Amino acid sequence: MRVKTPREVLLVEVDRWCSSAACGARTRVPLTKDEARSYTGFECERCGRKNPDALAERDIPEWWEELKITSLDGVRERPAQGGGEEEPGEVVGRMSDAWKSLGEGRGGEGSF
Repeated sequence: MRVKTPREVLLVEVDRWCSSAACGARTRVPLTKDEARSYTGFECERCGRKNPDALAERDIPEWWEELKITSLDGVRERPAQGGGEEEPGEVVGRMSDAWKSLGEGRGGEGSF
């Protein structure tokens, strides 16, 4: 009998501290790319409290742009904001500009 264990490449391990003033324990959270995309918090190892959290660029600097492009924010609910539409981020803007420049070299947006 063979036992198969699915293997995923670990992207990063981040250090977090419990937000409870009575606990404040340090928790290490190991994440794969898929887990990083859907990360919204962690459970404290000591007290079991659920702590809402989000990854920042300082947590995963070498993967930040890739995860932002592949929907790091897309899996989370956005807070309701009054007013107009949100401006696209810097990465989205650069990708849009690059795509437009490719279209111009091929004779416009309508041609493929």
